[in-house]
Amino acid sequence: MVGELRQHARSARAVAHANIALVKYWGKRPGAGEDLNLPAVGSLSMTLDQLRSETEIGPADADEDRFELDGELVTGAVAARSFRHLDRIWRHFGGEGATRPALRVLSRNFVPTAAGLASSASGFAALTLAGTAALTTALDGASPRDRFAPLSALARRGSGSAARSLWGGFVRLDRGERDDGSDCRARPLFARDHWDLELLVVHTARGKKSIGSTEGMTRSRETSPYYAAWVRESKADLDAAEQALGRRDLTALGATVEHSCFKMHACMLATRPPILYWNGTTLEVIRALWDARADGLEGYATSDAGPHVKVLCRSEIAAALSERLARVTGVLGIDRVGPGPDAHVEVLP
Repeated sequence: MVGELRQHARSARAVAHANIALVKYWGKRPGAGEDLNLPAVGSLSMTLDQLRSETEIGPADADEDRFELDGELVTGAVAARSFRHLDRIWRHFGGEGATRPALRVLSRNFVPTAAGLASSASGFAALTLAGTAALTTALDGASPRDRFAPLSALARRGSGSAARSLWGGFVRLDRGERDDGSDCRARPLFARDHWDLELLVVHTARGKKSIGSTEGMTRSRETSPYYAAWVRESKADLDAAEQALGRRDLTALGATVEHSCFKMHACMLATRPPILYWNGTTLEVIRALWDARADGLEGYATSDAGPHVKVLCRSEIAAALSERLARVTGVLGIDRVGPGPDAHVEVLP
Protein backbone atom coordinates (compact mmCIF):
# COMPACT_ATOMS: atom_id res chain seq x y z
CA MET A 1 0.00 0.00 0.00
CA VAL A 2 1.43 3.38 -1.01
CA GLY A 3 2.02 5.68 1.93
CA GLU A 4 4.76 7.17 4.03
CA LEU A 5 5.08 7.96 7.70
CA ARG A 6 4.68 11.55 8.71
CA GLN A 7 7.40 13.11 10.82
CA HIS A 8 4.74 14.73 13.02
CA ALA A 9 1.23 13.42 13.64
CA ARG A 10 -1.70 15.44 12.35
CA SER A 11 -5.32 15.38 13.42
CA ALA A 12 -7.74 13.04 11.67
CA ARG A 13 -11.28 11.83 12.30
CA ALA A 14 -12.96 8.60 11.24
CA VAL A 15 -16.47 7.17 11.53
CA ALA A 16 -17.11 3.45 11.14
CA HIS A 17 -20.33 1.53 11.64
CA ALA A 18 -20.92 -1.67 13.55
CA ASN A 19 -21.74 -4.84 11.69
CA ILE A 20 -23.54 -8.05 12.47
CA ALA A 21 -22.24 -11.33 11.08
CA LEU A 22 -24.98 -13.17 9.22
CA VAL A 23 -22.61 -16.09 8.71
CA LYS A 24 -20.65 -16.34 11.92
CA TYR A 25 -17.02 -16.09 12.94
CA TRP A 26 -15.95 -18.06 16.02
CA GLY A 27 -12.44 -19.32 16.66
CA LYS A 28 -8.85 -18.42 15.83
CA ARG A 29 -6.62 -20.19 13.34
CA PRO A 30 -4.36 -22.63 15.20
CA GLY A 31 -0.64 -21.94 15.06
CA ALA A 32 -1.07 -18.30 14.08
CA GLY A 33 0.64 -15.66 16.15
CA GLU A 34 -1.63 -13.88 18.59
CA ASP A 35 -0.82 -10.49 17.07
CA LEU A 36 -2.07 -11.58 13.63
CA ASN A 37 -5.53 -12.45 15.04
CA LEU A 38 -6.38 -14.85 12.20
CA PRO A 39 -9.90 -16.33 12.19
CA ALA A 40 -10.43 -20.05 11.80
CA VAL A 41 -13.37 -19.36 9.47
CA GLY A 42 -14.56 -16.59 7.20
CA SER A 43 -17.67 -14.50 7.85
CA LEU A 44 -20.31 -12.46 6.05
CA SER A 45 -21.90 -9.40 7.59
CA MET A 46 -24.34 -6.55 7.25
CA THR A 47 -23.04 -3.13 8.21
CA LEU A 48 -25.54 -1.20 10.32
CA ASP A 49 -26.71 2.38 10.15
CA GLN A 50 -27.00 4.38 13.43
CA LEU A 51 -24.71 2.03 15.41
CA ARG A 52 -21.24 3.52 14.97
CA SER A 53 -17.96 4.67 16.50
CA GLU A 54 -16.41 8.09 15.94
CA THR A 55 -12.71 8.51 16.63
CA GLU A 56 -10.47 11.56 16.43
CA ILE A 57 -6.70 11.21 16.72
CA GLY A 58 -4.15 13.99 16.97
CA PRO A 59 -0.90 14.99 18.66
CA ALA A 60 -0.90 14.61 22.43
CA ASP A 61 -0.77 17.81 24.46
CA ALA A 62 2.03 16.31 26.55
CA ASP A 63 4.61 13.79 25.44
CA GLU A 64 2.47 10.80 26.44
CA ASP A 65 -0.48 8.95 24.96
CA ARG A 66 -3.98 9.76 26.21
CA PHE A 67 -7.21 7.89 25.49
CA GLU A 68 -10.69 9.23 26.16
CA LEU A 69 -13.83 7.16 25.56
CA ASP A 70 -17.24 8.83 25.67
CA GLY A 71 -15.74 11.85 27.42
CA GLU A 72 -13.88 9.97 30.14
CA LEU A 73 -10.18 9.25 30.52
CA VAL A 74 -9.50 5.53 30.07
CA THR A 75 -6.41 3.70 31.29
CA GLY A 76 -5.49 0.06 31.78
CA ALA A 77 -6.20 -2.75 29.34
CA VAL A 78 -8.63 -0.90 27.07
CA ALA A 79 -6.25 1.99 26.45
CA ALA A 80 -3.25 -0.34 26.12
CA ARG A 81 -5.02 -2.40 23.47
CA SER A 82 -5.80 0.72 21.45
CA PHE A 83 -2.26 2.05 21.57
CA ARG A 84 -0.83 -1.36 20.67
CA HIS A 85 -2.96 -1.11 17.54
CA LEU A 86 -1.60 2.34 16.73
CA ASP A 87 1.88 0.86 17.18
CA ARG A 88 0.96 -1.78 14.56
CA ILE A 89 -0.04 0.95 12.12
CA TRP A 90 3.22 2.78 12.78
CA ARG A 91 5.32 -0.36 12.17
CA HIS A 92 3.24 -1.41 9.14
CA PHE A 93 4.21 1.76 7.33
CA GLY A 94 7.91 1.51 8.17
CA GLY A 95 8.21 2.85 11.69
CA GLU A 96 10.13 -0.13 13.09
CA GLY A 97 12.98 1.23 15.19
CA ALA A 98 11.58 4.76 15.28
CA THR A 99 9.50 6.23 18.10
CA ARG A 100 5.82 6.73 17.34
CA PRO A 101 4.60 10.26 18.12
CA ALA A 102 2.53 10.52 21.29
CA LEU A 103 -1.18 10.66 20.44
CA ARG A 104 -4.44 11.78 21.94
CA VAL A 105 -7.36 9.55 21.03
CA LEU A 106 -10.94 10.76 21.50
CA SER A 107 -13.54 8.09 20.78
CA ARG A 108 -17.31 7.92 21.11
CA ASN A 109 -19.33 4.73 20.83
CA PHE A 110 -22.91 4.82 19.66
CA VAL A 111 -23.05 1.08 20.33
CA PRO A 112 -23.47 -0.56 23.76
CA THR A 113 -19.91 -1.53 24.68
CA ALA A 114 -19.02 -5.19 25.35
CA ALA A 115 -22.61 -6.40 25.19
CA GLY A 116 -22.49 -8.63 22.10
CA LEU A 117 -23.25 -5.80 19.66
CA ALA A 118 -19.87 -5.50 17.92
CA SER A 119 -18.64 -2.26 19.46
CA SER A 120 -15.07 -3.50 18.94
CA ALA A 121 -15.70 -3.83 15.19
CA SER A 122 -16.67 -0.20 14.64
CA GLY A 123 -14.18 0.98 17.26
CA PHE A 124 -11.11 -0.64 15.74
CA ALA A 125 -12.20 0.13 12.18
CA ALA A 126 -12.43 3.84 13.09
CA LEU A 127 -9.15 3.64 15.04
CA THR A 128 -7.40 2.06 12.06
CA LEU A 129 -8.56 4.72 9.61
CA ALA A 130 -8.00 7.70 11.89
CA GLY A 131 -4.61 6.36 12.99
CA THR A 132 -3.50 5.73 9.41
CA ALA A 133 -4.57 9.22 8.35
CA ALA A 134 -2.91 10.85 11.38
CA LEU A 135 0.41 9.01 11.13
CA THR A 136 0.83 8.40 7.38
CA THR A 137 0.00 9.68 3.91
CA ALA A 138 -1.58 6.38 2.85
CA LEU A 139 -5.14 7.74 2.71
CA ASP A 140 -4.31 11.06 1.07
CA GLY A 141 -6.08 11.53 -2.23
CA ALA A 142 -9.51 11.87 -3.75
CA SER A 143 -10.88 8.36 -3.11
CA PRO A 144 -9.65 6.92 0.18
CA ARG A 145 -12.39 4.23 0.07
CA ASP A 146 -10.50 2.60 -2.79
CA ARG A 147 -7.52 2.29 -0.44
CA PHE A 148 -9.38 0.50 2.34
CA ALA A 149 -8.72 -3.08 1.14
CA PRO A 150 -5.15 -3.43 2.48
CA LEU A 151 -6.22 -1.75 5.72
CA SER A 152 -8.86 -4.40 6.37
CA ALA A 153 -6.12 -6.90 7.26
CA LEU A 154 -4.63 -4.32 9.61
CA ALA A 155 -8.01 -3.58 11.23
CA ARG A 156 -8.54 -7.32 11.72
CA ARG A 157 -5.47 -7.47 13.95
CA GLY A 158 -7.21 -5.12 16.40
CA SER A 159 -10.57 -6.93 16.28
CA GLY A 160 -11.55 -9.82 14.05
CA SER A 161 -14.82 -8.21 12.95
CA ALA A 162 -13.32 -4.73 12.42
CA ALA A 163 -12.12 -5.71 8.94
CA ARG A 164 -15.75 -5.84 7.82
CA SER A 165 -16.70 -2.40 9.18
CA LEU A 166 -14.66 -0.51 6.59
CA TRP A 167 -17.46 -0.90 4.04
CA GLY A 168 -21.20 -0.46 4.09
CA GLY A 169 -23.88 -2.86 2.95
CA PHE A 170 -22.89 -6.52 2.90
CA VAL A 171 -19.28 -7.57 3.37
CA ARG A 172 -17.37 -10.87 3.30
CA LEU A 173 -14.20 -11.60 5.24
CA ASP A 174 -12.22 -14.49 3.79
CA ARG A 175 -10.27 -16.78 6.10
CA GLY A 176 -7.19 -16.80 3.90
CA GLU A 177 -4.42 -19.37 3.87
CA ARG A 178 -1.15 -17.44 4.13
CA ASP A 179 0.73 -17.63 7.40
CA ASP A 180 1.27 -13.87 7.49
CA GLY A 181 -2.47 -13.17 7.17
CA SER A 182 -2.07 -10.93 4.12
CA ASP A 183 -4.91 -12.72 2.29
CA CYS A 184 -7.26 -12.61 5.29
CA ARG A 185 -9.06 -9.43 4.40
CA ALA A 186 -12.59 -8.25 3.83
CA ARG A 187 -14.24 -7.30 0.55
CA PRO A 188 -17.53 -5.54 -0.13
CA LEU A 189 -20.19 -7.69 -1.80
CA PHE A 190 -23.30 -5.53 -2.18
CA ALA A 191 -23.94 -1.86 -1.41
CA ARG A 192 -26.40 -0.73 1.24
CA ASP A 193 -29.12 -0.07 -1.37
CA HIS A 194 -28.88 -3.59 -2.81
CA TRP A 195 -31.87 -4.82 -0.80
CA ASP A 196 -34.47 -3.20 1.43
CA LEU A 197 -33.79 -5.20 4.60
CA GLU A 198 -33.76 -4.30 8.26
CA LEU A 199 -32.27 -5.83 11.36
CA LEU A 200 -34.25 -5.75 14.59
CA VAL A 201 -31.89 -5.65 17.57
CA VAL A 202 -33.90 -7.16 20.43
CA HIS A 203 -32.30 -6.27 23.76
CA THR A 204 -32.68 -8.94 26.43
CA ALA A 205 -30.13 -7.79 29.05
CA ARG A 206 -27.98 -4.85 30.10
CA GLY A 207 -24.30 -4.60 30.89
CA LYS A 208 -21.24 -6.56 29.88
CA LYS A 209 -21.26 -10.20 28.90
CA SER A 210 -19.77 -12.66 31.36
CA ILE A 211 -17.11 -14.24 29.09
CA GLY A 212 -15.06 -12.32 26.56
CA SER A 213 -15.12 -13.57 22.97
CA THR A 214 -11.38 -14.26 22.79
CA GLU A 215 -11.47 -16.46 25.88
CA GLY A 216 -14.60 -18.22 24.66
CA MET A 217 -13.11 -18.96 21.24
CA THR A 218 -10.00 -20.48 22.78
CA ARG A 219 -12.00 -22.71 25.08
CA SER A 220 -14.24 -23.90 22.24
CA ARG A 221 -11.30 -24.74 19.99
CA GLU A 222 -9.58 -26.68 22.75
CA THR A 223 -12.52 -28.58 24.24
CA SER A 224 -15.67 -28.62 22.06
CA PRO A 225 -16.21 -31.85 20.10
CA TYR A 226 -18.27 -29.85 17.59
CA TYR A 227 -15.55 -27.32 16.79
CA ALA A 228 -14.02 -29.26 13.87
CA ALA A 229 -17.41 -29.60 12.17
CA TRP A 230 -18.09 -25.89 12.74
CA VAL A 231 -14.86 -24.99 10.90
CA ARG A 232 -15.35 -27.57 8.16
CA GLU A 233 -18.85 -26.39 7.16
CA SER A 234 -18.19 -22.65 7.22
CA LYS A 235 -17.17 -22.21 3.57
CA ALA A 236 -20.40 -23.79 2.30
CA ASP A 237 -22.46 -21.45 4.49
CA LEU A 238 -20.56 -18.42 3.22
CA ASP A 239 -21.09 -19.34 -0.42
CA ALA A 240 -24.78 -20.12 0.13
CA ALA A 241 -25.37 -16.80 1.89
CA GLU A 242 -23.54 -14.80 -0.78
CA GLN A 243 -25.59 -16.43 -3.53
CA ALA A 244 -28.87 -15.84 -1.68
CA LEU A 245 -27.94 -12.20 -1.14
CA GLY A 246 -27.17 -11.81 -4.82
CA ARG A 247 -30.61 -13.02 -5.88
CA ARG A 248 -32.42 -11.36 -2.91
CA ASP A 249 -33.80 -14.66 -1.65
CA LEU A 250 -34.71 -14.04 2.01
CA THR A 251 -35.93 -17.57 2.67
CA ALA A 252 -32.65 -19.12 1.53
CA LEU A 253 -30.55 -16.46 3.23
CA GLY A 254 -32.52 -16.73 6.47
CA ALA A 255 -32.14 -20.50 6.60
CA THR A 256 -28.37 -20.14 6.30
CA VAL A 257 -28.27 -17.32 8.85
CA GLU A 258 -30.10 -19.35 11.50
CA HIS A 259 -28.14 -22.52 10.72
CA SER A 260 -24.83 -20.69 11.14
CA CYS A 261 -25.94 -19.08 14.39
CA PHE A 262 -27.22 -22.24 16.02
CA LYS A 263 -24.16 -24.25 14.99
CA MET A 264 -21.94 -21.65 16.64
CA HIS A 265 -23.92 -21.68 19.88
CA ALA A 266 -24.06 -25.49 19.86
CA CYS A 267 -20.28 -25.48 19.64
CA MET A 268 -20.18 -23.11 22.63
CA LEU A 269 -22.59 -25.24 24.66
CA ALA A 270 -20.44 -28.33 24.09
CA THR A 271 -17.37 -26.49 25.35
CA ARG A 272 -15.95 -27.50 28.74
CA PRO A 273 -17.07 -25.83 30.90
CA PRO A 274 -20.11 -24.85 28.80
CA ILE A 275 -20.41 -21.33 27.41
CA LEU A 276 -23.93 -19.94 27.46
CA TYR A 277 -24.42 -16.32 26.40
CA TRP A 278 -28.21 -16.58 26.11
CA ASN A 279 -30.77 -16.02 28.83
CA GLY A 280 -34.38 -17.10 29.14
CA THR A 281 -35.65 -14.08 27.23
CA THR A 282 -33.31 -14.88 24.33
CA LEU A 283 -35.02 -18.23 23.90
CA GLU A 284 -38.52 -16.82 24.25
CA VAL A 285 -37.79 -14.21 21.56
CA ILE A 286 -36.61 -16.94 19.18
CA ARG A 287 -39.77 -18.96 19.89
CA ALA A 288 -41.95 -15.90 19.31
CA LEU A 289 -40.11 -15.18 16.07
CA TRP A 290 -40.75 -18.68 14.78
CA ASP A 291 -44.44 -18.34 15.66
CA ALA A 292 -44.57 -15.02 13.82
CA ARG A 293 -42.90 -16.57 10.80
CA ALA A 294 -45.52 -19.29 10.72
CA ASP A 295 -48.11 -16.49 10.65
CA GLY A 296 -46.50 -14.87 7.62
CA LEU A 297 -44.10 -12.37 9.25
CA GLU A 298 -40.87 -13.67 7.74
CA GLY A 299 -37.89 -12.94 9.93
CA TYR A 300 -34.78 -14.91 10.85
CA ALA A 301 -32.77 -14.94 14.06
CA THR A 302 -29.09 -14.58 14.70
CA SER A 303 -27.15 -13.92 17.90
CA ASP A 304 -23.50 -13.18 18.58
CA ALA A 305 -21.52 -13.72 21.77
CA GLY A 306 -24.18 -12.09 23.90
CA PRO A 307 -27.83 -12.46 24.93
CA HIS A 308 -29.43 -10.18 22.36
CA VAL A 309 -31.36 -11.47 19.35
CA LYS A 310 -31.01 -9.87 15.94
CA VAL A 311 -33.81 -10.48 13.46
CA LEU A 312 -33.32 -10.10 9.72
CA CYS A 313 -36.46 -9.16 7.82
CA ARG A 314 -37.85 -7.07 4.99
CA SER A 315 -38.45 -3.43 5.79
CA GLU A 316 -42.17 -3.57 5.02
CA ILE A 317 -42.86 -5.97 7.90
CA ALA A 318 -40.27 -4.62 10.36
CA ALA A 319 -42.77 -2.52 12.32
CA ALA A 320 -45.29 -5.33 12.72
CA LEU A 321 -42.64 -7.87 13.65
CA SER A 322 -41.02 -5.48 16.10
CA GLU A 323 -44.35 -4.81 17.78
CA ARG A 324 -44.99 -8.53 18.17
CA LEU A 325 -41.55 -9.32 19.63
CA ALA A 326 -41.76 -6.36 22.01
CA ARG A 327 -44.60 -8.17 23.81
CA VAL A 328 -42.26 -10.98 24.91
CA THR A 329 -41.71 -10.76 28.67
CA GLY A 330 -38.19 -9.60 29.44
CA VAL A 331 -37.55 -7.66 26.23
CA LEU A 332 -36.00 -4.33 27.22
CA GLY A 333 -36.29 -2.59 23.88
CA ILE A 334 -35.93 -3.07 20.15
CA ASP A 335 -33.84 -1.02 17.73
CA ARG A 336 -34.58 -1.04 14.02
CA VAL A 337 -31.49 -0.61 11.86
CA GLY A 338 -30.91 -0.83 8.15
CA PRO A 339 -27.78 -1.42 6.07
CA GLY A 340 -25.16 1.17 6.92
CA PRO A 341 -22.69 3.24 4.89
CA ASP A 342 -18.99 2.92 4.19
CA ALA A 343 -16.59 4.11 6.83
CA HIS A 344 -15.39 7.69 6.41
CA VAL A 345 -12.09 9.36 7.25
CA GLU A 346 -10.92 12.96 6.96
CA VAL A 347 -7.85 14.98 7.86
CA LEU A 348 -8.76 17.86 10.16
CA PRO A 349 -7.40 21.38 9.83
